[in-house]
Amino acid sequence: MHPKHMHPSKPVLSLCVMTCALLIAPIGHTEIDLIAKNQLDSPLLSPLSVQFGGQLRPQWVHNVGDEPSYYKNGHDGLSRLRLTINYDVSPETKVVGYYERGINPFKILGMDNHYSPQSPSSSERQSYISIENKTYGTLTYGHQFGLYYSVIGMKSDVWDNDAHAGATAIGAHTNYDGANRPKNSLMYSKDFDHFKLYANVLFPEKAKVLSDQHIYKRQNGAGIGLDYKPSKTLTYSAAFSTTKAQIKSEQHQATTEANDYQQNIFGTAVTYQPNQWYLVATASYYNDFVPVVNNPTVQHYFVGDGYGLEAFAGYTFKFDLPYLKSIQPYIAVDSLRLKSAENFRANHQYVGFSTSFNKNLKIMTEHTFASTSDKSEKDSTWITMFISF
Repeated sequence: MHPKHMHPSKPVLSLCVMTCALLIAPIGHTEIDLIAKNQLDSPLLSPLSVQFGGQLRPQWVHNVGDEPSYYKNGHDGLSRLRLTINYDVSPETKVVGYYERGINPFKILGMDNHYSPQSPSSSERQSYISIENKTYGTLTYGHQFGLYYSVIGMKSDVWDNDAHAGATAIGAHTNYDGANRPKNSLMYSKDFDHFKLYANVLFPEKAKVLSDQHIYKRQNGAGIGLDYKPSKTLTYSAAFSTTKAQIKSEQHQATTEANDYQQNIFGTAVTYQPNQWYLVATASYYNDFVPVVNNPTVQHYFVGDGYGLEAFAGYTFKFDLPYLKSIQPYIAVDSLRLKSAENFRANHQYVGFSTSFNKNLKIMTEHTFASTSDKSEKDSTWITMFISF
């Protein structure tokens, strides 16, 4: 039978079988060693190791109000596959190649009513090469995490329906604006005793047609960030990122209009991890970074000023049982304020828990209480499975 005509119970049954298999599987490293270090009998190739891994993320979302049918039916929640190549040049230095591709298994299998027609079957998430030296630090080039996400966003990327107030996902495009995973970028990082230093450069990129048909073109950018760790449990972080970009008018217009913007982000974070607690708070300021909510134009495409606040508190109960390793109940809040003609605001409160059965399987259940100035967002409940291999 063609996958498109599968009965809805079949993907659910397959998912249940996979879940049971993962529950009884022995706990181990989730990566698959395609080539282990010293496996190849050659002085030139023995330092080489190749690993393959990934994560499937079936997800169910129930909104209070109207929603696409695939939300409740089950859909993809950012599944991905990855390939990592390591080559030890010396005991001090190694070269790493990394490729990660997002996949939508429901669309690939043609399961109707389990995906958005506009969603791609697959897309590149990261693709980079790095040189890592224990003395001089790490230099990475390619499609990779940006400076803001590496220093600030990653620390608060710990609940399911997040990224409503941090810069990671509220810019013009995550692959180009520099906040999340910018393409064609150079990143340097170096660990010191109590500090970690970050710096990056964004090179010019090709023009990208946005969802509203305006055209975004990154010209250049740069950033600098710092982690300060006065103790093993406490980290203070700060990051600044700037991007020079141009917005052009929609493609179908007879005359082309363009305007240049200097996009700036400044973010701070405090992370505290005593015992089994994970506590984090972030604050970010945006200048010409977040698109205007209603009716953006070339001359006024980005909100002049805005800020976002996030906070998360979770406590992990460890069980270390054969089929249950830990449960983490948590609460989180965020708030976004944009100063423009409409003075947009959005507030969210979250309550949920994350259950880890083993290293291969985790389930997050979460409810979002939403309030926005334009009444565009409703409360919602999220259930996501994280199946790692």
